Amino acid sequence: MNLLARANALSVVVTVTATQMVGAMSNAALPVIAPRLAEALGVSAALIGYQVSVLFGAACIGTLFGGAFVQRFGACRTTQISIGLCGAGLLFMTVSDIAAIALGSLVAGFGQGLINSAAAHLLVRYTSADRRNLIFSVKQSGVPVGGMAIALTAPAIAVSIGWQWALVMVAALAALLVALIQPARGAWDADRDPAAGLRQRHFGGLALVWSRPSLRWLVLAGFFFSAIQRSLITFTVVFLVAEAGYGLIAAGIMLSVTQAGGVMGRLAWGWIADRTRSSLGVLLVICVITMSASVLLVLMTADWPQPAVYALFLVFGAVSVGWNGVLHAECARLSPPGMVGAIAGGSTFFIFGGVLTGPAVFAAAYGVIGSYAATFNLLVVFGAAGFVLLLLAKHAARPRAAEDRERLHPAR
Repeated sequence: MNLLARANALSVVVTVTATQMVGAMSNAALPVIAPRLAEALGVSAALIGYQVSVLFGAACIGTLFGGAFVQRFGACRTTQISIGLCGAGLLFMTVSDIAAIALGSLVAGFGQGLINSAAAHLLVRYTSADRRNLIFSVKQSGVPVGGMAIALTAPAIAVSIGWQWALVMVAALAALLVALIQPARGAWDADRDPAAGLRQRHFGGLALVWSRPSLRWLVLAGFFFSAIQRSLITFTVVFLVAEAGYGLIAAGIMLSVTQAGGVMGRLAWGWIADRTRSSLGVLLVICVITMSASVLLVLMTADWPQPAVYALFLVFGAVSVGWNGVLHAECARLSPPGMVGAIAGGSTFFIFGGVLTGPAVFAAAYGVIGSYAATFNLLVVFGAAGFVLLLLAKHAARPRAAEDRERLHPAR
């Protein structure tokens, strides 16, 4: 790879990682200040699970348009549209009204749904295949980095100057990112087709994913993985404040530890998957550790020593937040030629479906159980379902692996 190509690849990786970071900050901003927001609105903090589900319900719809947006407007412009919508949605949410928050969640969620199609298109176009797990994991590390940043800043802003300003801060970052990537638009969008229709093949990515058994089982496992991830992120602060004796800022710091574990996990798991050339094997290991950490979280009490709590949330973050890059890279590997954007949109639909479902199911279960700690038993169930689906994906992938070996090393 020559110097110019390396520079292009680096700028793409930096851009898509920054996009993931800002997108993550936009969808995590309300959960990390949920106790203060609930106090201001006079509602239960557990309702934040439904806000997250509304946002990611809109994100599921956005994924159906991701491939078409990339084809017509280009991956760079689609990235700008997605981040711009995230920022606009946050500004709607600054109005102290549940309806305005719901509207803002819909706008930001649709923007969130466009991100992965654009990012996958750019990464496959500008980076080498032999490092794809690591590259996609670097891109996905922007999510926990963004989550860590918002967990460290938003609670302090909410306590000191008001919860609305935490949202304004993220909206300003979104506007800045849109402006910074504009100079690259000409080169990155050179392959766009301005005549392509936006109303065609909305479900094309879904049909492609569903028609391939290995992809089908893989993304269904991703559904449960994302349900675990978003339930943990959504309810960590509320759980620590309500049942573990933490203040809002201290609980935000603990959530940032979870996200820090996610950053380390995404990079480490991506590197391991590239070295072992077994993405599904790595995902199975992640699933086992996730279920074990879920059991420990159920058993956690306010009497646990703080170092043990930090260790638990660090490890839990490394697995429950660390799986995304490996799974997205495997989806890209299994994609037909020229269909990476469509497959990314289709697979993200299922992954966001887990985000849509997980927090809402958690909130409903909490309403019956009455204990956040006991409700975390749901994560064990989600993990077990993901494990079974990964085994099915591994079984379905064997014929494909045999075909690849035969193509590369034909019998003589």
